Amino acid sequence: MDADCEAQVLETIRNLKLAPAANGNWLAIFDRDEWMAGLDPVTWRDVDDPDSIRLLAAWREAAQGSFPAVFPVTLEGTRRWLIRQVLEVPDRLLFWVQGPQGQKIGHLGINRLDFAARNLELDNVVRGVPRVMRGAMYSSVQTMLNWVFVTLDMRDVFLRVFSDNTRAIQLYEHCGFRETMRMPMRRVEEDGAVRWLEVDGNHREPVARYFVTMHLPRTGWQADCDDELAA
Repeated sequence: MDADCEAQVLETIRNLKLAPAANGNWLAIFDRDEWMAGLDPVTWRDVDDPDSIRLLAAWREAAQGSFPAVFPVTLEGTRRWLIRQVLEVPDRLLFWVQGPQGQKIGHLGINRLDFAARNLELDNVVRGVPRVMRGAMYSSVQTMLNWVFVTLDMRDVFLRVFSDNTRAIQLYEHCGFRETMRMPMRRVEEDGAVRWLEVDGNHREPVARYFVTMHLPRTGWQADCDDELAA
C-alpha cells in the first residue's frame, strides 16, 4: 500500500473517532438481505458518557477469561484504557454493535494495521448482551470483513483467541477463519492480576492453555461470498 493510501486510511480512522454518525448507523448489518443492526464507531464522546464507560467495564469484567490479562475492572481504569489504548492509537478502532432501537449489545474492533503486508487484527469481539438478536455477532464480523477487504483494501485479517474459548472459535470458523498457529501459554500472578504469557524454553510445567492465531485471506473470504451468492 502506497503512502497516500496509508495516510487516507489513518485519516479515515481518526475522523471516525471524532463523532458518531449523524443519521442512523455508520455501517448497516444485514442478515439474509434484511437489516438487523448496525456498527457505530466508539468515539471521543464515549469518554465522557457514563453509560458507555459502564457498559465497556461490565462487558470486560464478564469476559475476563477471554483476555490475556485478568485484573480488577474499574470505571476510571476503563476510561483510561479507552483513551490511551484505543482512541489515541492511530491504527486502532472499536465499534459498537447496536440493535434496531439503538441498544448496544456488544463491540468489535480492528487493530495493528500492517500497511506493507496489508493485514490487520480483528480484536475485542465481545457480545455484551446475551440471548438477543441471534446471529448478530456473526453478521457484525461479516460486515466488518467486507469493509476491511473492500474499502480498506486489506489482503488478510487475523485474530487471536484462547484454545478453550470454543464458542468464539466456532464463530470465527463459521466466518471463514482457519487456525494457522497455537502458542502455549503459562499463568503468572502479579500484584493482584493474572497474566497469560508465552511459554519460553525453560518452562517445564504442563501447558493449560494455548493462544490460537487464525487467519482469513481476502481470496478465501471472496470465495465464501461467491459460494453464498451461488447457493
